[in-house]
This record gives sequence, structure tokens and C-alpha cells, in this order.
Amino acid sequence: MGTVILTWNIQWGRGADGHVSLTRQLTQAREMVEFDVLCLQEVTSGFSDLPGQPGIDQWSELADALGPDYTVIAGFALERHNGMHVQRFGNAIATRLPVHHIRRHALPCPADATPYMPRMAIEAIVQAPFGLLRIITTHLEYYSALQRLAQIDALRGIHSEGCVRANQGSVLGTESEAGPFRPLAQTTSTIVCGDFNCKPDSTPKHLATVPFTQEPALHDAWEIAHGTTPQPPTFGVHDRTGWTEPAYACDFMLISDPLRPRVLRMEVNSTTQASDHQPMLLELRND
Repeated sequence: MGTVILTWNIQWGRGADGHVSLTRQLTQAREMVEFDVLCLQEVTSGFSDLPGQPGIDQWSELADALGPDYTVIAGFALERHNGMHVQRFGNAIATRLPVHHIRRHALPCPADATPYMPRMAIEAIVQAPFGLLRIITTHLEYYSALQRLAQIDALRGIHSEGCVRANQGSVLGTESEAGPFRPLAQTTSTIVCGDFNCKPDSTPKHLATVPFTQEPALHDAWEIAHGTTPQPPTFGVHDRTGWTEPAYACDFMLISDPLRPRVLRMEVNSTTQASDHQPMLLELRND
């Protein structure tokens, strides 16, 4: 078995039946595969009034449920304070691979006359059996195409910057190896995954994979694995409450050039009803 990455917009644990259960979602994720990296979107704390009434702190719930074999990395896109009451909404990465370092990126949010909420991306450099791997997970703006385009550009920038640093090598100068200037591990092997909130034929999705001038390009992992066969829908499949459009794919996994020959399989779980989105998994060859 290779290295397995699973991504899922979990809608704060809420299934098509309206019931919130992170336990159910983790059970169904593990029924798909014993994942090495689990990337989640729409994780919450302090939002007990959301439909289904999620728990007080879902990042802590995830850590407790997954146990000590997994490192749970939190990313707060929104943090709102009302006295002692704090509300957070964002993403998570849980991994049983060794973690080298983590960065949290606030994504751009250009002013637009639409509803919006802040968005972010978690970047984690982990040690896969085949070498260093950059995992980026995110959840892009739903209402604003202007903001999605800016956020896609920022995600490409994170990958590009990491590749340039990887190719430059480590620079320490006169700084101490023990201090905060210690060089960070870098790689050109990147995965960008999550809920992009756009369709496969949309402009933001197209721009995500435009080749760079020098850095390794990003590719849709589904297309690497399945060619011209369309990706199955990942939103609106089972939960049709308040939704009239046909189901469509909006969750994607992008991989950089060095990972293309490592793709063993790419799957969408179209049967689970544990969220309003469908989970996806990518398996990479270790040898």
C-alpha cells in the first residue's frame, strides 16, 4: 500500500440526515482506507447554533478520536470574539506521517459586494516514505468569483515559493542552527486539495493548473488517474435540502509534476451520506 491522502468537506460533521457526528465521518473515512493524511474543511468550535448543533471544539474532538498516532493541525479561517465566547471556522490536517513544519496562510479577500467569510490554507511539510511532501488544504469562497480567483493565485504562489526555496537550498549565514532562523525543509512535491467551490470547467479551476515559468506545474490528480473520464460529483449528491441544481464536482486534488508517476489510484466515495460533500482519496506509490 502507498501513501494515502483523503480530503473531505465535512460540513461540521453534519450528514444528509441533519445529524452531526464526527465519529460517523471518521468511521466511514477509515472504511474507505487507512489514511496517512486526512484533510478536512468546515471544522468548527463555538458554533453550537449551527444546524445539528456541533460540539464545542471539533479540532479537539478529532484529536481525541484519532488518538496519539495522529498529529491534528488546526487552521482558523474565521475567529470571532464576543466577550468570552469565541467562534472559529476553518480547516484541519490530521496525519500519522512525521511533520517537519507548518505554515498557515490567510487567503486574499478582495472587496466584493457579496456575502463572504475569511478563507485560509494550511501548509504542512511531512515525511512520506518516498521523501518530503507538501500538503496544502483549503476551502475557497463560495459567493465571489473575484475572491476565488485571487485565492487560486495565492495557492499557486505558496507552491511556487516553496519550489524556489527547495531549489535554492538552505541558507543559514551567521544565525544559530538552534534558533528560529533554522532552515525549513522544502520540496517541489506538492498536493493542493479541498473544496474549491467551483466547477471543473470554471475559470478558477482552469487557472489552477496553468503551467508556471520554471516551477513544476500543478495537475488535476483525477485526470492523471482517469484521463478524460469526468470526475464524479462531490456536492449535492445526497443532501438536496434547498438545492435545485444538478450535483457537480467542486472538490479537487492537485498534484505537482514530481508526483505524477506516483499516482496509484484516485477515488471519490459517491455512496456516503455523512456530509453534503463526498470524500476523495489519492494513493501515491512509495517505491
